[in-house]
Amino acid sequence: MSRLATRRNLISGAVVIVAVAVVIALAVFLFRPADAAKGDPVEASVPVALSAANVPAETKLGVVMTLGSGAGAAWKDAAQGTAVAVHRFSLSGTSIALSTADDRGTAEGARKAVEKLVSEGVAGIVVATDGEQVDGALEAAADAGVPVLLPYYAAKPGTDAAAWRTAPTEAQMSKALASALAGAKRPLLIDAGGGAPDSVDVASDISFEPGADAEQLAADVARRTGVAEPAKADGTPGRPAVADPADAVLLSGNPTQQATVVHALQSANVTVPVVLTPGATSPAFASGLALAGGTVSGRLSTVGADAGDAAALRPDDSGRAMSGFLAGLRVLSQDKEAKNLTGDMAFSDVANAADSRSHDAVVALVRAISTAGSNDPAKVAKSLGTLKLGPADGIAGPSLDFSRVDAMEGDPVVLHFSAQDLGLRPKASGDGATASWFARPASD
Repeated sequence: MSRLATRRNLISGAVVIVAVAVVIALAVFLFRPADAAKGDPVEASVPVALSAANVPAETKLGVVMTLGSGAGAAWKDAAQGTAVAVHRFSLSGTSIALSTADDRGTAEGARKAVEKLVSEGVAGIVVATDGEQVDGALEAAADAGVPVLLPYYAAKPGTDAAAWRTAPTEAQMSKALASALAGAKRPLLIDAGGGAPDSVDVASDISFEPGADAEQLAADVARRTGVAEPAKADGTPGRPAVADPADAVLLSGNPTQQATVVHALQSANVTVPVVLTPGATSPAFASGLALAGGTVSGRLSTVGADAGDAAALRPDDSGRAMSGFLAGLRVLSQDKEAKNLTGDMAFSDVANAADSRSHDAVVALVRAISTAGSNDPAKVAKSLGTLKLGPADGIAGPSLDFSRVDAMEGDPVVLHFSAQDLGLRPKASGDGATASWFARPASD
């Protein structure tokens, strides 16, 4: 069979979970730039530096993060993408300072974090976290008149705040999850703390509380998905599989809980497709799964913005924009003096988790400052509301239209998990370093 025929067969059968990894591999090798094999996956003509005119000296932006283990902490390493954007602008002589604040996972902490940043004179804030505490940050930003961008927050921003969500909405995510489960007739929901997504129909459900026995849960799920229990140590037969078993699992919960459950399901030989809620795209899920001893598998999927590294393999403007982000990330990681956002470790130690979504939030704020010719927050907010930004502006992920609160253009996509190393990021130490989420390539 010819290579073209093989590729068509793989794409047409991509709904079959076993084919997912092969499709991803084809995407890597068919769309990877020619010079990737020589050690540099980005074409020489892809610009690393970003330029912006009329940006006042001593312009500062704020980043709200959740450190520790509180709600939203899953995104603290993804937020390192903001440093990449600032560095790319610095390469063309546009100096932007970043200041960070920890919201401690509480609404009061979020208010104090924003107040700290406002007192430091920031022109805008990236709230690089999610969870109920974000409301506190939005309230404080509204009081101060400082514009806010939300790259990881799916709930609707408050109407009084000059806030824009650059992530998909909850409604969009629910619709995408339903699409990811479209081939399943009897999906089983495992509610590990995230609840049941709206507009997603499931045949049955089971709850998993923090600290509960994951092995017991997995054994129950295995029976519900058609796997009979093994015989006990004393020879007593295990329980048989249920009639009409579930043919897919929807797992809802925070990334750490999801990683715990996925590892248990894998250990129990649950082989049906597992669809995860969008928090799985955070670095915390991949690292949590690796720490638990789980395996990166094409049977795992989720939904989210098409903002992963694999976009750099496209031979179009969006591919070049993502390549520019990744090239900037590599350049910054090679700087031995560069630190992470909190200044307590080398940037190279967190480079593998730096995310294009937080990068794009900073790019958008700098474009607004440039257009306004001012770092006054009120003028920046007014300017931002007029902008439509895309690859030509340095946006690595989906294009953004700030004439509306929900700025992301297009819809979230189904993403598949793979250990395929694209060679686009610096090598990181530790297990699971190459795990990535990929959107399935479009058919010809």
